[in-house]
Amino acid sequence: MPRHSLEVRIRSSEGAILLARYDQAYELPDVAAFIWRRVNGTDRVESIARAVAENYGIDGDTAFTDTAEMLEWLLEDGLIRLGD
Repeated sequence: MPRHSLEVRIRSSEGAILLARYDQAYELPDVAAFIWRRVNGTDRVESIARAVAENYGIDGDTAFTDTAEMLEWLLEDGLIRLGD
């Protein structure tokens, strides 16, 4: 279960999400911001992917693949971590 990393500073401005970690800054596009908002340390990847599928009207397999790829990128860049 993914959760936000404690080192990340978060700003929300006009619907956009801006993340900062050390000397790196990120502006999340719409779908990535949607996924970020659902990272809470209790929801599994499957649950987040279902929400993506419902919100964007795409099939479950595509939503799962896209969500997993986004979460993998967030994890690799240290913006999220996996729950205990």
